[in-house]
Amino acid sequence: MNPVKVADYRGLAQSLLRADVFDYIDGGACDEITKSNNRQALNEISIRPCCLRDVSSIDLSVTVFGSRLSFPLLIAPMAFHQLVDKEGEPDTSVAAKECGVNLIVSCMSNRSLEEIAGSAGSEHLWAQLYIFKDRALTQLLIHRIEQAGYKAIVLTVGVPVGGKRERDLRNQFSLSESLTTGNFKTEINKQPIYHFITEHLDPSLTWKDIEWLQSITRLPIILKGILNPVDAEEACQRNIAGIVVSNHGGRQLDTAESAITALPDIVRTAAGRTMVFVDGAIERGTDVFKALALGADAVLIGRPVLWAMAVGGKNELVNMLELLKDEFALAMKLTGCRTIQDIKNYTPFIGRPG
Repeated sequence: MNPVKVADYRGLAQSLLRADVFDYIDGGACDEITKSNNRQALNEISIRPCCLRDVSSIDLSVTVFGSRLSFPLLIAPMAFHQLVDKEGEPDTSVAAKECGVNLIVSCMSNRSLEEIAGSAGSEHLWAQLYIFKDRALTQLLIHRIEQAGYKAIVLTVGVPVGGKRERDLRNQFSLSESLTTGNFKTEINKQPIYHFITEHLDPSLTWKDIEWLQSITRLPIILKGILNPVDAEEACQRNIAGIVVSNHGGRQLDTAESAITALPDIVRTAAGRTMVFVDGAIERGTDVFKALALGADAVLIGRPVLWAMAVGGKNELVNMLELLKDEFALAMKLTGCRTIQDIKNYTPFIGRPG
């Protein structure tokens, strides 16, 4: 089957991957209510288009921290790309660069930060990070991120402990011995991945630790996992460069608010003081449009990246991203928008059916 929409890749990936690997990628926490609600909340937002606008020429591009994106999308940080593609993250990086979007590299990547940066340069790369209990380990990672030329740090917050992913528990999911984690060769490869996360994530993390992080790097810091306006205000007061409104794909706290529902309050709180991104079940060009109309500067996309790579590696990832880009362009034209700013000006025309 030739995929004609992003969701087509999910079914194809499921037919190609081992059941436990597919479940690791696809699954959410507990009853997966939040995972489901992320998609449902996007579906419940309707668009009121305007007619008789000249859309013969449109500009989809946006600039984020000095990087010009071909359209307002970044690839979200996800671990273990070699579960679906032989080369792993270097292939993801090559595809992202070809499509003109940025890749946020997970610190839990199979390939090292340096290998990934060496595959297609680092101008389009950001690095995801946890602040580990071992601050020396964290500081070493930051040094490597800077030395490899990454352009921003995306710090995952709101995950003081790992969520309860029942599919993984039923499957007793673990990495095969042939897969390694490129950034923790001595620390992680001697133990199961969940043991490493449990032992090394720091549940005592506070805003004081954010101050520490700001004191040791000059790279822009983006906090991923903000849903509460109280946290958004704190981030703004501390001059955080960006916020990702995210419930981590519904993989941590089940029944947490959907990201797109939380977005408007975060945008109002930020009031232009920091960049605002959003993720969570982005699968259509209209999803990107809705997120921007509600105030986001760009969106992050996660699971579909791994679906596409499972189907056909970096080439199929390029096809999937271009499909999504084409849908976004179509949405702009059908709503009378020529630029990203036009979409942002259309916020009052976004409503919920009924």
